[in-house]
Amino acid sequence: MIEQWQPATATGAIDSSLLLHLASESHQAEELNSALLDTAQLQQLQQWTQQPEQTWQTVLTSLDEQQLLAIARWYVKAEEHYGWQVGANNPAIWIFRYLKQQQRLPAKDEIRAIKAMTSNRYIPYGKVL
Repeated sequence: MIEQWQPATATGAIDSSLLLHLASESHQAEELNSALLDTAQLQQLQQWTQQPEQTWQTVLTSLDEQQLLAIARWYVKAEEHYGWQVGANNPAIWIFRYLKQQQRLPAKDEIRAIKAMTSNRYIPYGKVL
């Protein structure tokens, strides 16, 4: 009997303490400092890009606006820096959508600055329906 290949699924819940670490001042530099995270943490952060938006929504409610923006910036920079091909699954999109639903959008200059960091055409709000 031949088994059908199944792609690996993202496992593990999103750890808010690791997200808070991303939101810390040490990660706010223009360039990512790979030394601030170990390999296991980077793998976990990359796996979370495969989590659906609903999973992210439950974690986002516990973070404030500045923390959310810092995490979004980190994921945008990480996609470029590490060559992650996440496209419309970038967690920054889930963050921007959440902020939009809460009517807590950042200033347009902030959004433009984040868009300037990436070649991902789906940033900030994802696919246009």
